[in-house]
Amino acid sequence: MRLIVENRFALFGLVALAMVTMLGIAYVIRPVNAVLGASEPGTVRPDHSIRVCPAPHESADDADSSIRAFAPRVDRDDVGSLRAAPVPAVGEPDEDAEESAEPTDEAVDASAADRTLGDELTEPGLLWDTDTGTETDPVALHADGALASGLDAAQVTVSDDEVTEVRCLEPSIGTWFALPGGNDPDDVAVDSLTAHLANPEDSRATVSVDVFTLEGPSYSSESRGIALAAGESTELDLTELVQNTGAIGVHVRTSTGRVGAALLAEHSSGATDWVPPTTDPGVEHVIPGALGGEGTRRLYVAAPGDAPAEVRVHVVRPEDADEEEATGTAEEPLVLDVAPAASAWLTLETALDGEPGTVVVESDVPVVAGVLAEIQDSGGDVVETAYSAAVEPLAFPHDTTAVLANVPEDVETQLVLGAVDADVSMIATPIGADGTQGDAVKITVGAGTTRVFGTEDDAWERPPGTDPEDAYAVRLELLEESAGSVHAARVLRSGEALSVAPVHPAPVRVELPVVRDSMVGVV
Repeated sequence: MRLIVENRFALFGLVALAMVTMLGIAYVIRPVNAVLGASEPGTVRPDHSIRVCPAPHESADDADSSIRAFAPRVDRDDVGSLRAAPVPAVGEPDEDAEESAEPTDEAVDASAADRTLGDELTEPGLLWDTDTGTETDPVALHADGALASGLDAAQVTVSDDEVTEVRCLEPSIGTWFALPGGNDPDDVAVDSLTAHLANPEDSRATVSVDVFTLEGPSYSSESRGIALAAGESTELDLTELVQNTGAIGVHVRTSTGRVGAALLAEHSSGATDWVPPTTDPGVEHVIPGALGGEGTRRLYVAAPGDAPAEVRVHVVRPEDADEEEATGTAEEPLVLDVAPAASAWLTLETALDGEPGTVVVESDVPVVAGVLAEIQDSGGDVVETAYSAAVEPLAFPHDTTAVLANVPEDVETQLVLGAVDADVSMIATPIGADGTQGDAVKITVGAGTTRVFGTEDDAWERPPGTDPEDAYAVRLELLEESAGSVHAARVLRSGEALSVAPVHPAPVRVELPVVRDSMVGVV
C-alpha cells in the first residue's frame, strides 16, 4: 500500500487493470449474439400430435357420427402412425380390472389402450375415419412421424333434423369461447351449457373454468380445481353459472397439465350445437362465417382484463353487396363498450343486411369474440343455430394450408372466405380415402370482400372413382400470387339443418423461436 501511495505510476496501473478486468467481465456476460445463438427463426416438421374429439351429443339410434382425419404426404418416404382410443370418464372402471373406488392412472391407461378405435394408419395422404355413433367417451387421436404434420381432424354428426361439426383440438393450457347466456329479453339464449373436458396425456391435469357475464365473473366450487388423472375425462354443467345473463365469455384453463375442451350449447329453441373455440384475448380479431339470411345475428365480446374495452366492429361483405346505406363499415364502425372482466353483445343484422360476411373486431384492450346466427323458417320460428369464432388466417410464410378432413356424404359443403386487406388466390383439392386426388379448383377473393364458394356453379367435384356414399377430404392451399391473407369458415347444410366451423391453418412446418439473448442460445 505504501508503494502505491509513494509511486505515482502504481495507482495508474491499478486503475488500468481494473478497467481491463471490467471489460473482460462485460464481454463474458454480454447478450448472446448470432455466433452463440440462433438469430433467425427456423422451421421444423412436427413429429408428434394429439387431438381430442368429444363424445357425440346424439346416440347412434338418432344420428350418424364419424371422426375423420387427414395429413398430407410431403415426401415419398414419409411414414408414421395415427391411432385412436377413448378417454374414459372420471372414475370409470376398467372392464377387465377389479372394481375400485378410485382407479389408478395405470388402470385408466390400460382401459383406454384396450379399446382402440378404427384401424391404425401408417401412411400420410390417406383419409382415416371411424364411426363414433356408439361412443360415450371422448376420443383421442395420437399421431407420430409424418402423420403429425399438417394434420387436422373433425367429428360430424348428421341426423334427420340436425348437422353438427366439432373440430378435434390439441390439448391446451387455455381455451376461450364467446356466446349468449341463458337470459335474454328476445330469447336469444341457451337453455343448457356443458363443458366437455378430456386429458389424453400421460400426466395429471387440474382444470378451472371461468365465466365472464354481463355483470362480471361467475364461478362455483365445482368449476374450480377439477382433477383429471392421465387418460381421464369429465363433463361440467355450466347452466347455473350463465342462466341470469345475456352474454358470456368462457375460459377453460389448467394450472397443471393440458386438456382438450369442447362446449355444447342447447339453444332455447331446442337446437344444439358445438361452440367453436375462439382465439386468445387480443386487440384485433377476424370472425369468418357470419351467415346471411333472416334471423338474429349477434356478436359476443368478453373483456377478461381489469380495464374496460371500447370495441370497434365492421363487416366485410360480398363484392356485389349494396354499400350505399351500409352500416358497420371500416370508415364508420359500430362501437361496443364492455365492462372490465365482463361480456357484452352487439346486433349485426343491419350491418350484414341479409348477406354473409366476415366480422372484424378491434379493441383498445385484449378481448375475445364470437358470433351467433339464428336460422328461421318461413313462419319466423327459430329452427337452427350456428356459431362462429375468431380464427387465425391462412397466410404466408408458413400457415398457407388447411384441411377439411371430414366432407360427409349427402351434405352440402360451402366455404365462406374473407379477404380483409388484399386480393387472395387459393386452390381446393378434393382427396379420396385412398389418396386419389380430384381436379384442383382455383378460388379468388377480392380485397375487402367476402365470398361464398361451393354453390352448384362453382363447387369442386368429388375425387374420381370414389363412391357417392363415401366421405372425402379437401386440402386448401394459398397461392403465391396472393397479396394477403384469408380467413375461412366451412358451412355444412342438410335441408334446414346447418353447421358453421372456422377453418384453421394446418401447416406442415412450424416456426421455431429465435433464441438470441437467451440462455437457450448459450446451451
